[in-house]
Amino acid sequence: MKRLLRTLIRVGMRRGWSRGVVEGNRAWVVIGGIALVGHLAGRTLGRKEVVVFRERLEPGQSFRVTHTPKP
Repeated sequence: MKRLLRTLIRVGMRRGWSRGVVEGNRAWVVIGGIALVGHLAGRTLGRKEVVVFRERLEPGQSFRVTHTPKP
């Protein structure tokens, strides 16, 4: 469902630009604007950062960051 919504937002922004701004169709400008607001809201509200590890490093110390994809 998330993927479909992202696809619809992306298509709305692209067509809003090409058909609305470039070709001058006011309805597509509105659709593109709504899609842009949806995109920005998703970026702002969708991510929550979680601190899982914190430690102060002294000069000369190092650490390694690895990433394991979610199942």
